[in-house]
Amino acid sequence: MQKHWTEEASFGDLIISHLLSCRSIKIQKKILFELVQKRRMLNMKVFNNNLYRLKNKGILNFDSDKNILINGSALRQHVFFRPIEEKPTGSIKVMVLFDIPEKKRKIRNWLRLQLKLWEFKMIQQSVWLGKGPLPKEFTERLSLFGISRCVKVLKVQSLKN
Repeated sequence: MQKHWTEEASFGDLIISHLLSCRSIKIQKKILFELVQKRRMLNMKVFNNNLYRLKNKGILNFDSDKNILINGSALRQHVFFRPIEEKPTGSIKVMVLFDIPEKKRKIRNWLRLQLKLWEFKMIQQSVWLGKGPLPKEFTERLSLFGISRCVKVLKVQSLKN
């Protein structure tokens, strides 16, 4: 059961409608109704857009009764591809080398994006240089993706002749 539109009006809506109404109750109600309707449509539109995106990603499905079914494996995969927020701390230079198969292109793109977010410099497309040590979550994520054997992280020390 949906609330009456006057119950959904915020304090700001009441003030705006009062100021624009020139002390006319009829005009104030009309303005207030329009403000609430705009907010309702925006919220429904945002909600429907989010449902549509999640359905296209395969995270949500709907059955014949319009019930929402959550695809656990797709949701888990969607969460795995989130960037790691924790940045590498320290002054050690680290080189990341990887050779990820073409079949795992999405994982390879995630790895490049993650290294860019950490401000690593690209030497080649699969060779990156930056500051380390890398967070523990990074190595855990690599093993979850099944590419820990394809990625090598090396400490770099300068050699002087």
